[in-house]
Amino acid sequence: MNLEEKFAEIIERKHNELNLGRDYSEIFSKIRDFEGNAVGQIGEEYMKLIVAEITEIVEDGIIHNEYDILTQSEKYIEIKTARKGRTGNTFQFNGINPRYNYDYLICLGICEDKLLYRLFLKSETKYIHKERNHFIIQGDYKRQLVEMNPGNSVNFKLTIKMSDLFDISGLLDELKGLLL
Repeated sequence: MNLEEKFAEIIERKHNELNLGRDYSEIFSKIRDFEGNAVGQIGEEYMKLIVAEITEIVEDGIIHNEYDILTQSEKYIEIKTARKGRTGNTFQFNGINPRYNYDYLICLGICEDKLLYRLFLKSETKYIHKERNHFIIQGDYKRQLVEMNPGNSVNFKLTIKMSDLFDISGLLDELKGLLL
């Protein structure tokens, strides 16, 4: 399965459904026409295709749960999708709740010419009392989860630099190692 082609097909279909009508030269450039919820839906649909190639999906989170995918092996997966920011080389992944019940958080970053990702284990999300904040810590990699709105201690956002994400070609093998 060519992962980038599958993602481009989903974007193309959604773009046609919304009759956006613009023509762009890069493989994923139509993603800039979608509002945030549509971007998230595209990312979830894409990840469901990938996970279904590896294992059976028991529940796909259509009803709002604390996860987007439940696999046959009882692994809970949360998916967050973001476009590259207009300025700088960062992605802002919104709506992360550190209290939610999932095993893996997959952050899918969309550039106009490539698809990137980073996978976190739930155990890598920690509240550090001394710093009074939630963080995702993966070895030497440490990023703060920031409140989406002042005083909102439920939903957080995570900003990740493009250089801290990985090419999508490695995702299938990484998921196979975790889900099989």
